[in-house]
Amino acid sequence: MRTLLALGLLLSLAQAQTGVGVSPPRSLFSLAPGGSATQTVLVDHPGRQGTLRVSVLLSDVLLKPDGSPLYLEPGSHPRSLTRWLSLSPLEFLLPPQGSQEVRYTVQVPPEAKDGTYWGIVFFESGPAQERPGGQGVGIRVRTRVGHVVYVDVGQVNRSGRIQGVRYQPPVGRGGPELRVVFQNTGNGVLRLSGKVEVRDASGKLVQQVAVPETASLPGATHELPVPLKEPLPPGRYVVLAVLDYGAASLIAGEARLEVR
Repeated sequence: MRTLLALGLLLSLAQAQTGVGVSPPRSLFSLAPGGSATQTVLVDHPGRQGTLRVSVLLSDVLLKPDGSPLYLEPGSHPRSLTRWLSLSPLEFLLPPQGSQEVRYTVQVPPEAKDGTYWGIVFFESGPAQERPGGQGVGIRVRTRVGHVVYVDVGQVNRSGRIQGVRYQPPVGRGGPELRVVFQNTGNGVLRLSGKVEVRDASGKLVQQVAVPETASLPGATHELPVPLKEPLPPGRYVVLAVLDYGAASLIAGEARLEVR
């Protein structure tokens, strides 16, 4: 999952306009069933021209098998947090260099089961007054930036396992990478980082690269993209992946690859 989520940046007629900034990009609360917490998010307009109109929207998100986000309507899955959120204000104007505090409250139902719940608060911004396009058609220029909210309820078990590794050769402008297949076997969100070693058939170290920090959602099986420094020549390799999720123990997995 990305810590700062941005969608649909269009710049047609409003090159001088910019999107908003959001701080912090995410929050994590630990609450008991029936508990509540309040957070303030600072939304700012870093540009020097044009007033922005900002709307506050809620969204759910899951992970696709390739690790990319799948955005859904609020309340679309059992671990959705959006049903527990109340926000204010829901719309406001931001002058250049201006800022606005948005406050939200999480209210956990008394019957909530243990585990992590999550949702996204999107801040959608665009010119305060849309410019008309050709033949009376309005052109809307909107940018979305997200604040991700996680809530750990009750007893949270964080665990996972590496199911395999595959090699992705360079495609278009994308460089070579390994795709580590990971299964989140617990009921809590994981923030994964670590390293990957690639050795040839003789055991010689070919590459050692870092695993970029990635969020893994409870119940998800997905790929972690790990950029390589250079493509792997044809041959057979042994890949060792070691993942750290902030616990005392690490998650390790070994796989064999053949590159043709």
